[in-house]
Amino acid sequence: MAKKHRQPSAPQDVYVDLLLMPGTRVLFWAVGECPFCGAKHYHAAGTERDDPGERLGEVQSGCGGGAYILALPPRSLRKKGKKGKRRAWDDWSDE
Repeated sequence: MAKKHRQPSAPQDVYVDLLLMPGTRVLFWAVGECPFCGAKHYHAAGTERDDPGERLGEVQSGCGGGAYILALPPRSLRKKGKKGKRRAWDDWSDE
């Protein structure tokens, strides 16, 4: 059995933004800060006709420092408003 420090570590998630190349239909995933070198990197996401979500996942960094996982940033929670609060209260009071 291999020692723990010799086992490869799992690649970390990196949050990306979708960019449209000006004057073309080409899309890129932009990594704001590389975890290995700190620079910006761009990864191809297809064209406007393609689904850019298919290109998310594990990729090699542009600097050659290793692999990371392209991921979308988490969404913020939406407020329910008065109707949502009433429904939640009605559901709870029925029990």
